[in-house]
Amino acid sequence: MIRKTALLLALTGAAASSSAQDIGDLIFTTNDRDGGQDTISFLDYSSLSSSTFFSFPAGPESTQRLTAGIAMGPSGEFYVGNTPFPVTDPSTASILRVDNMFNAGTRTVATFASSDPIQQIGGMAYDPVTNNLLFANNPGSEPVPNRVEAILGVDLNNPANISTVRAQPPTPDPRPRDFGYLGVTADILRPGNYYVGTADGGVDTNQNSNIPNNEGGLINRMVMNNPADPTDISYELLVDLSASVTGLPDTLELIRGIAPASNGNLYVAENQTRSIYEIVLDGNGDYQSISKLLDLDTANGGTRFQPSGIIYNEFTGKLNFIEQNIDSGDLARRIVELNLDGTGYTTLLNDTDAAALFAVPAPSAMALLGLGGLAATRRRR
Repeated sequence: MIRKTALLLALTGAAASSSAQDIGDLIFTTNDRDGGQDTISFLDYSSLSSSTFFSFPAGPESTQRLTAGIAMGPSGEFYVGNTPFPVTDPSTASILRVDNMFNAGTRTVATFASSDPIQQIGGMAYDPVTNNLLFANNPGSEPVPNRVEAILGVDLNNPANISTVRAQPPTPDPRPRDFGYLGVTADILRPGNYYVGTADGGVDTNQNSNIPNNEGGLINRMVMNNPADPTDISYELLVDLSASVTGLPDTLELIRGIAPASNGNLYVAENQTRSIYEIVLDGNGDYQSISKLLDLDTANGGTRFQPSGIIYNEFTGKLNFIEQNIDSGDLARRIVELNLDGTGYTTLLNDTDAAALFAVPAPSAMALLGLGGLAATRRRR
């Protein structure tokens, strides 16, 4: 079922200004888990001040849950994932479309696609090869009938056309095998190439985990081959994050974001070790090595922060990610930045319910290049 009825959303007065954005600024969603308002918001990099573009009606997680990523389409429109919790059948999940994001007078939001097979949305990416919006569908442990564990693609020309790009293999298959898709991330150096993370499926079970029997995560490479068929893909395991494979002291099991950077490497936020890792790839994009770039416990004097939502901000050349203070009573979150060499660890915004990040270009650049051309250019750098 597809609903295209526009949602009536409250704008936050002057905070919704359309003229303040610049290179390196961030769009971010917030997910208030205490019954407050979820938002699509903006972080001005130059002043480190935030404002609200859209504010959704206050309510529990069963009505709104903006945690699933942000993607920009070929005409400069944006897509935001929304997965109310718990996952239900028929699904209450949806993908929202935002047009004219930076123009307060004409900005609109509407439901682009919703309900089954869309059940619980992981990180999203727009694919210019097939004109599909790609995302991870992971109902998790919820007892959902007709559950779909897969990478799905929504045809932007016909959102009723939803393809199973990559189905999760049967659980009895020998490890390593995909289990629990977490998201899809575009490779900025190789058009049509994507990285797909999983929560489980590695050859090792992490004996040090606080989640029983959790397996190592996987990072896979997916290549779109056919503009007419989003299911025509090449798909291979890039790296099993089990300790016996990587040589790390820990099996990495809860990947909370993969960020391909302009140096050709990947940067990974991992929840259990509370660390950022660098994965070095060779000239062909194949795995070479992995090392810990930043231990958040050490960087914060022993206070435990869990990272998530990592992105590479190609306009500042830095990593941005979200941290949650699990030692604080209110699980406070903040948005931070980090240089690719692990230095420059800096807080950009404190006390925010941030859930997903997206770096956007300046309006002047969008006007000069054309929106469709910009979307393609961003993925060829």
